[in-house]
Amino acid sequence: MMRAIVTFIALAFSVIGLSLAPAASAQTPGGYNGYNAARVEARSRQCFGVLLDYQLKTCHGKYYKPHSRYGYYGSKWNATINCDTARQAYVEDVVRRMRPGGVLKLVAKNRSCVASLLINQSLTIVGESADSRLPVLVAPDGESCLRINPQASKVVLKNMLIASRRGGQSACIYSSGSELTLQNSTVRYEGDSAAIHVAGGRLNLLSSFVVAKTRTVAVAVNSSQLYAEQSGITSTSGGLYAVLNGDSQMTGVTVQQLADWRGFERGEGAIGMEIKLDSSDSILSMDDMRVEYFASALSLSGGGEALLSRSLIDFSEHGVTSSLNRLRVIDNKILSNEIAVNIEDGTGFIGGNQIAKIRTAGILASSRGEIRAVDNLIDPSAEACPKLKWGNLDPAQRTCTPWYKGSEFDIPADATRQYMFADYWPRLLVASK
Repeated sequence: MMRAIVTFIALAFSVIGLSLAPAASAQTPGGYNGYNAARVEARSRQCFGVLLDYQLKTCHGKYYKPHSRYGYYGSKWNATINCDTARQAYVEDVVRRMRPGGVLKLVAKNRSCVASLLINQSLTIVGESADSRLPVLVAPDGESCLRINPQASKVVLKNMLIASRRGGQSACIYSSGSELTLQNSTVRYEGDSAAIHVAGGRLNLLSSFVVAKTRTVAVAVNSSQLYAEQSGITSTSGGLYAVLNGDSQMTGVTVQQLADWRGFERGEGAIGMEIKLDSSDSILSMDDMRVEYFASALSLSGGGEALLSRSLIDFSEHGVTSSLNRLRVIDNKILSNEIAVNIEDGTGFIGGNQIAKIRTAGILASSRGEIRAVDNLIDPSAEACPKLKWGNLDPAQRTCTPWYKGSEFDIPADATRQYMFADYWPRLLVASK
């Protein structure tokens, strides 16, 4: 009898030992928490920490801090990486392993995180840098900073300075079929592509800046929606190229050309914002804009309708060119050397604008365009265009600037108003913690 009892107790302890064994080995290499509780939470509470700060504190699993020389601690939901010690493969591996809806914090005190991140799940990345000019994330030469796939339905970059110093043909941020949000963040890009390239989905720029030394445009948006507020786009070439579907809105956005290639043919014909609406019921609203130093400030085409209001267009040859179904240009200041508003097709409702410096036409319509204008103040330049026979020359090509007054005789570094790429460091708002 006693022998049977002893045998039963031994079996019981062996079963208990087996049930406890996984808990002791749950911590896998790399500092991840593999407890079943985290898996249960992943199924029961899909919490996506986007713009609200309190979510960054409440949307996580159980914290612990293992001994890791790379500075990572957290759970599969949340993670913090010390960029001073983390190697490239480690940062990329952490991103790959995180749960959808997680929050990753990159901390750069003396050194940036160098990595090219492939994101396949919804994620919020928050940056913390000891120096306003020290990026928290730098792309390896020839690679993207972030590549966002359609499986990542929402990606938020918050309080981040991201840099691509030798991008080559790779955009710093490429997003496909996802909703990408930059909040209080800056992207600095040097390469041949766009700094940000979004294909499908939506791009949100909130108090953020894109600074690009590029051969093309700073921001390219294809078959997407665009929402931008209190943000800036600066480029050595074009500013924004967008093919928009649905409705889009821009408020308080500044688009400027940098001086690096002033006088060079590459940058001379650049367009500040070239936007096409790809459906007849699309609406584009632009308010409190500022577009400066481009040969053509704003070019609109496609179907749908747009509104440009309370904005400034300055230091351009041609201000607004449109072939939309309907364009409303209301209460703006347009200072363009040749043509302020050119309606190539559709109907332009133009009212309450201050137009100055023009030498060819304040408001111009082609044979297919129709203008309805009221209460516009037009102050032509004292240096008016001579009476030339233009013939069938496209109005956009008409110019009266003498060859000896062109920018070909300027030195970029001597530009009095335009910034050089190396000197332009826009100030971000102080982020709340």
